[in-house]
Amino acid sequence: MAISAYLAKNPFHTRMKKGIRYSLLALLLLFAGYLTWSSLGRVAPAPDHDLHLDTSFTVFQDSGKGNIVGISPYMTPADYASVDNFTSKLDGYLSQAKANGWLNPRTVVIFPEYIGSWLVIDGEKSSIYTAPTAQRALARYVSSNFFNYLRAWFTAPDSAIDKVKHAIFASKGQTMAGQYVDVFSGLAKKYHTSIVAGSILLPNPEYHKGHIDTWKGSLRNISCVFDTAGKLQPFLAVKAYPTADEQPFIEGGEAHAIPSFPLPAGRVSVLVCADSWYPAAYENLRRDGTRIVAVPSFTQEDEVMSAPWSGYSGFPAPVDVDKGDIGKLTLGEAWVKYTIGGRMKGEGRYGMIVPLRGHMWDMGSDGPIIAVAGDSVITGPHGRGASMACVWLQ
Repeated sequence: MAISAYLAKNPFHTRMKKGIRYSLLALLLLFAGYLTWSSLGRVAPAPDHDLHLDTSFTVFQDSGKGNIVGISPYMTPADYASVDNFTSKLDGYLSQAKANGWLNPRTVVIFPEYIGSWLVIDGEKSSIYTAPTAQRALARYVSSNFFNYLRAWFTAPDSAIDKVKHAIFASKGQTMAGQYVDVFSGLAKKYHTSIVAGSILLPNPEYHKGHIDTWKGSLRNISCVFDTAGKLQPFLAVKAYPTADEQPFIEGGEAHAIPSFPLPAGRVSVLVCADSWYPAAYENLRRDGTRIVAVPSFTQEDEVMSAPWSGYSGFPAPVDVDKGDIGKLTLGEAWVKYTIGGRMKGEGRYGMIVPLRGHMWDMGSDGPIIAVAGDSVITGPHGRGASMACVWLQ
């Protein structure tokens, strides 16, 4: 008997074929059901037009040489629900800065660290924006973006200890890169001013012909600079010293490779948050003749600036750090002594530390804007909402 005839008459084989067909059908129905469920409820809340602006200050008078404007915005999950919401919120602060007479072609506007990272929740389910905690929000993100998340998880590098966080922020890498560039390019062009666009987490990012390309690989915390025409400047400022909390999913760059950018107000270097605590990060800016140092920052805990300083995080303290200051100074005092306020003293440079503020689920935030002008260090008012500052170059 032919094998095909035997199999056709065999009841077990017939049941097996039917079982496979039913299983495949069930899988297809489950898949279709998942796609339907994951696409539902993706309705962005209305933009929050309240800037929550409660502090601001100005240093010096306009001398025609340009200025630095720090914008420490108050961000919530709803501000990232759509690119339109995100743009509208940042545009509101720039509009206020313009009304203050702070914006001109020789202005450098500085936004905070991580300002672009939460674009990962753009276009997501509304339940993510109303989640009680960041952990719950990210769990909902994973469940509604499972296949993109799974792909990013499996392609995470061996160096990523926390593959969950890596995969979440890497899952929309190229989309986020495009949104980030488009938003800040448009704002720089609209207000005809230079912008240091805080920072964003992207997988293996590269500058390419006015855009950012992302690839499989390590997650980096990068900052980008845009000129008055909205053009993305070549080179990316990669955070060289990730903190202990960041190191499980973020890989640092090289301190000696931190670039400077020629802008109308002078050469600008970007030290992303913790980089400003390490002497090696200042070597390039001194060599390149940097005039302005921008420090986008984020401190993820409420009222922590008045707490005792616990020392350096993620890397050993530099040799010039007085170990006796640990536990003696507050964190706010340490920011003044061991970042741009102390490390550029007497060099005649300008700088500004601009922290991210807001209420991103249960994540805290703290820190005033700190400005440096030559030998002067100015710590802005300590409020709970957004803040803005302007330092006129002399």
